[in-house]
Formats: sequence, C-alpha cells, structure tokens
Amino acid sequence: MTLKTLTAAALISAALAPAAFADAAAFEGFYGGFSMGVTAPDINAIPTDFDAGLSGDVFVGYNFAVSPDWVIGGELSYGMSAGHQAAGGALNFDLENILTVSGRAGYVFGNTMIYGRVGYQTATMNSNFAPVSFDADGYVLGLGLEQMFAENISGRIEVSRSYLDVTGLGVPPGTELDATRISVGVAIHF
Repeated sequence: MTLKTLTAAALISAALAPAAFADAAAFEGFYGGFSMGVTAPDINAIPTDFDAGLSGDVFVGYNFAVSPDWVIGGELSYGMSAGHQAAGGALNFDLENILTVSGRAGYVFGNTMIYGRVGYQTATMNSNFAPVSFDADGYVLGLGLEQMFAENISGRIEVSRSYLDVTGLGVPPGTELDATRISVGVAIHF
C-alpha cells in the first residue's frame, strides 16, 4: 500500500466515524409524542374472547447514545383502550388511566432504531359486568422500529404485550388481563 492509499483510508475512516455516532446521537435527548393502535385483551377468569379495541396514548422520554450504534432510555406514557366487547356486546370493558413507565434499549443503523422495551404498567378497568372499577397492574414487554424522518421528528411502530393482575371487589384471586397492542406513533425530539 502506498502512503496516498493509507492517508485516503485514514481520512475516510475519520470522516465516517463521527457520522456513525451522529446516527445514534440523532435519537439522543428529550422527546414527546403520541401513538394510536389496536389492543387485543384476554381475561383468564372470563371464558370468552373479547374484541380488539382502539387505544391511544401520549408519551415523553429521554434517550442517551451510549455508543455509536446503541441507545438506552426511559419513557413515561399515559393512555386508554376502549371498545372491548364479548358475547355479542353483553360484556364490555374499557381500560382507562393506563400509566406505563419503561426502559428502552435500541440498536441504531442509519436513521432507524430497532428497540426493545420492558416496564411497569397500571390501569383502571371499567366494565358493564360489575358496578365498580377494578385495578390492573403488572409488566409490559415490547419490540419496535423507530425512523427519523427529519432532524427532530420520528415515527414508530411497536408491538407490545402487557401482563396485568386484576384486583378489586369481587375479583377472583389470580385474575389476569393479558393484552397485545400494535401501535404507530410520532415523536418530536428536543
């Protein structure tokens, strides 16, 4: 190899290294946004299937680029899920005040991040088959893909699964509400 080739290779490597870090750095910092989706629940104490319902939330979070390709962060969201019916509409319930606190870790390539999520979730369950509201809390897991569309705007698609214990007056011990959610969202990065 000649000195010119080595110099050119060194300059190209030096030029590309900051660009690689800029990829992960594009996701770094505070962000906020909203998402809409469809949630399909299952309650182990009720032997019938509930319909999927519409869901939505608003979220805020912070990401930190820990390397040129990896991002970690935390997120807080607040939302609801409605329209879950069974038995021809004779049974229905809504999930309100869904509060989720989660950590995210993602791998960044170009303007795209593939991430995983794990966290704690709590909600209030209102139904037509009981005169009182029930509490539900447990953990949530998720996988998502987030794409930067502009310097400070990203879009994402995510699949998550919640495993919640349901408690309250008249609820049999061991009652669980498991729900799968598919959502799309938009975030503004600050």
